[in-house]
Amino acid sequence: MSTADLLGNAEQQSNTSHASTTPAPDAAESTSLTRMAGWAGIAVFALWLCQPILVGLLASSGADDAPDLAALEANSWVGGFDAALFSGIGVASLVMVLAVWRAMRLTGAADGIFSTVGFAMALVGATAWFWVAGHGLSMYTSVGAGLGDVTGDSEIQAASLQASYLAVTAGLLVVGIGSIGWNLLLATSGRRSGLIGRPLSVVFGVFAAIPLYQAAVPFATPWPILVAVLGSLILGIALLVTSRKRR
Repeated sequence: MSTADLLGNAEQQSNTSHASTTPAPDAAESTSLTRMAGWAGIAVFALWLCQPILVGLLASSGADDAPDLAALEANSWVGGFDAALFSGIGVASLVMVLAVWRAMRLTGAADGIFSTVGFAMALVGATAWFWVAGHGLSMYTSVGAGLGDVTGDSEIQAASLQASYLAVTAGLLVVGIGSIGWNLLLATSGRRSGLIGRPLSVVFGVFAAIPLYQAAVPFATPWPILVAVLGSLILGIALLVTSRKRR
C-alpha cells in the first residue's frame, strides 16, 4: 500500500470522526428553533398571568364592572399597560409559531396542504393579540375621550364602552379559533417531526376540540381562550425538554 493511500485513508478517517462529533447544520438549527419556541411559549403564559393580577388590582380599588368614561379616566394607565401586555403576547406567540413551523419544515413533516392551513390559522390567532391590544388602547385615546362630548349620561357611556369590550372579546375568540388549527398541527405534524411525543399529541388533539364549546353553548363565558394560553405553556415546557435532549 502506498504512502498516499495511507494518508488518504487517514484523512478520510479524520473527516469521518469530525463529522460524527459535529451536529449537522439542520440538526443544530432545529435544536435552536425548538429552544426558542419553548421559551416563547412560556413567555405567552407568563405575560397572560399579568392580566388576572391587573383585574384583581382594579377590583380591590373598587372599579365598576361596567365603567363609564370617568372610571376609565381614573385608571388611565390601564390602556397602555394592556396594550403592552397583549402586544407582548402577540410577539411571543408569533415567535413560537414561526419557530415551530420552521423546525417542522426541516424534518419534512409539514409539507402538506392541511399542515399549511394549520400554520395559517396559527398565524391568524397569534396576530389577533395585536387587535386586542389596539382596540383596548383605542378607548384611552382622544377619540375615546370624545365619548364625553357626545353624551354626559354615564349609562349611555357604559353601554358604548361595553360595545368596545365586545370587540376585544371578538379578538380573543379569534385567538381561540386560530388555536384549533394550531393544535391540530401540533397533534399531527408536531408528532411526526419528533417535537412532541404521542401523549402530548393526544392532549393537543383534545385542545383543538375545546374552543368548539363556545359555538355550541350560546352566551357562555369565553373561557376556552385559556386553552390557547395553557397550551402555550405545556408546549413550551415540552420543547425545552426536547431541545435539551438533542444537545
